[in-house]
Amino acid sequence: MGTTLDPGSQSQEDGGARVLTFHLRKSWSRFGPRLGRIALLEVPREEYTIDILIDETSSVTFNTPNILVGTSRGVVPHLSRDHCNSADAIRWINVPFESFMEQAPPVPMLQTGPDPLRTFLGFDKRKHIVSLCLRDPMDTREMPPNGNTYVSALCVRGVGKVTLSEWREYAYKLKPDIVVALSDTPFTAPPYSQKRVTKSIERSVSWLADMLRPLKSSVPSCSPSVSGRLSQHPLNVFVNMAGGTSIPAREVFAHSLAEELHGPDLEAVKPIKRLDDGVVGYSFHLATLRGSVPKPLGPHRRNQQNDVFQLESPNMLQDTGKLIEVPTPGDGEVPASPPLLSGFAESPVPPDTASLLQASLRQLPEGKPRLVTGVRSPHEILKLIRDVGADIFEADLAIAAANVGVALDFVFPLPPDHGPLEEGKRKDVGHNLYDHVYAREYGRLSDCLAGAAESQSQFPTSLPICPCIACSPRSPASHVHHSKVDVQSYEETDLNGKVMYGPPRSRGYLHHLLHTHEMSAHTMLVAHNLAVLDRFLSGVRDLLLGGDGNDTGEGEGKITRFAVEVNRFESVYDESMEVLRVARKCWHEVDLARGKGRLGREKEKQALIEARGVSGG
Repeated sequence: MGTTLDPGSQSQEDGGARVLTFHLRKSWSRFGPRLGRIALLEVPREEYTIDILIDETSSVTFNTPNILVGTSRGVVPHLSRDHCNSADAIRWINVPFESFMEQAPPVPMLQTGPDPLRTFLGFDKRKHIVSLCLRDPMDTREMPPNGNTYVSALCVRGVGKVTLSEWREYAYKLKPDIVVALSDTPFTAPPYSQKRVTKSIERSVSWLADMLRPLKSSVPSCSPSVSGRLSQHPLNVFVNMAGGTSIPAREVFAHSLAEELHGPDLEAVKPIKRLDDGVVGYSFHLATLRGSVPKPLGPHRRNQQNDVFQLESPNMLQDTGKLIEVPTPGDGEVPASPPLLSGFAESPVPPDTASLLQASLRQLPEGKPRLVTGVRSPHEILKLIRDVGADIFEADLAIAAANVGVALDFVFPLPPDHGPLEEGKRKDVGHNLYDHVYAREYGRLSDCLAGAAESQSQFPTSLPICPCIACSPRSPASHVHHSKVDVQSYEETDLNGKVMYGPPRSRGYLHHLLHTHEMSAHTMLVAHNLAVLDRFLSGVRDLLLGGDGNDTGEGEGKITRFAVEVNRFESVYDESMEVLRVARKCWHEVDLARGKGRLGREKEKQALIEARGVSGG
C-alpha cells in the first residue's frame, strides 16, 4: 500500500499551505441547529512560524449553514465561469474527478503553475473554495466492486480503476482546497452481508490512513499556527462516514477514527495520533442511503433531469444486531481492524436518516463541519439542521429543479401572512414553467423574493431581494468597448461605475425559452434556484441569531422557535415535491420534440399513418 514520493510534491512545498478553519459561533446541543463560519486561508511558507488570525479580507469566508455546488467535468451545469464568479450563492464548488479519467494522465494533471486545478477550471480564488472527490456523490448507478487497493470510477469510456497511490498523486499535484478521501461504498443491489459491510469499513479506514501518510521529503519542518485550524495534516481532508444503513457499523467506523493509534499504524501517519486528527470535516452521501436499487450502468449527466426526488423503498434500510463485545486493547495491543459486526438482523423499524448521521457523529468532536449531499427537499434540509446540526448541503436540488424547468419559490422563516392555499392543500415549492398556464404570466419568477429594480412599496410587506440574473439583471457598470471608435462614442456618457438593474424576467418569457429549447432558460433557472436556496439558508441563520442578525435571546428559546418555524414550513409547503415530478413529464414531452420541429412533424406523420393503417414508405 506504500507509495514513493508523489510527483508534484515539490511544488506543494514551494507554494505554502491552504488552511481550512471552522469556528462554531453558536451550538446549543451536539445534534441541534448551530451556526458556524468556514474560512480558507493561504499561508505563505515564510509565515509558517507566525500565529495567523483569520479575517474576511485575507481568506474565503462564509457562514454556515450554507450550500455546496456540484459540477460535471468541472462545470456548474448551465453556468459559464463569469456566471459562477459573479453569483453570490456560489462559494464552495465540488469537482468529481472521475469525469476526467478518460485519458492517462487526466487532462487537469497537465496544468502547470502554483494552483493547477483552480487555474485549469477558472474559478476565482478570492471567492471560491474548490474541493476534489473521485466519484460523483449523486451518481448511484451500479458499479463493479472495488478492490483492496483501488476504487472503480466511471468516465465517458467506461469503468476504470483508481489506485490509492494515483489518488494521492492527483491530490498533491492539483492542490485542491479540500480533498475527499477514498471510501469503499458498495454500488450493488442491497441488502449487504455482514462480510461486505465489515470489508467496507476496513477498506475505508485503511484508505484514509494511506491518504494521511506524510510525504517523505516534502512536509515543511513546521506547520502554520492558525487560529481554528482543524487538522494537523498539510491537506484539508474530508472523510465520507462509512457504515451504510447500519447504525452499529457507523459507530464502528467512527470509533476507528477517534481511537488512538499504536505501533506501525502510528508510525505510518506521524505526527498524527488519531485518524480524526488529520481530518477537517465529515461528509454524508444520502443518495447511497436511499431505498432505491442501483440502476444499470448507462449515460448520466448532471445537466439532465435525475432521480434525486425518487421515492425510497422501505426494504433497503437495514439495521444490524449488536456488536460483538471486544475488550479495549491495552498498551502494545494493536487491533488489526475495527471490531467485527455480528450477523445481520432485520430491524422492524428501519433507522431514519437522522439516526444514521447521529450514530456516525456521536463519538467525534463537534467542532468540525458536517457536509451532506443528496438532500431532496428544503424540508429535509431543515430537519437535518434541527436533528443533526448539518452545516453544508449540496445544492443538487436547485440544479435538478432547473433541469426540468422549475423555478423554486420558498422562503424561511415564513412571513406572518403566509399560509396554505386552502385547507388540506399545500403550496408547491416552485413553478413548473413548462406548464401552459404560465404562457401569459408576466410576473417575476418568485412570489417570495423581489427584483432589485422593483419598488418595495408595491408589496404588502417588504420582500428580500433575489440577486440572480433572472430577477435582478444587471447592465455593465461601463460600456463594453470593442474599438477606439466605441471609446470616443461613449466617452461622455459612461455610467461611472453605477450598476443599473433591469426589470425581472417574467414567467411567460422563461416558458417561451423552455419550449423553444433555448439554453439561456436553464442558465437563468439555475442561477435563480441557487439564489433561492442561498436566501433560504440565510433566513435559517438570521432566525438562529435572533431574527434580525443580532445575537440575542436564550439558546433554548431560539431552538424552540426554530422548531416551530420548521413545523410551520412543513404545513405550508408540499414535501412530496409533486411539482417536480409533473415538470419532469413536461420536460420529457418537450425534449422529444426538439430538432427545429422536424422530429415533432415526423411523429405526427407517423401517428397519422398508423391511424390509417398504412405501412410506412
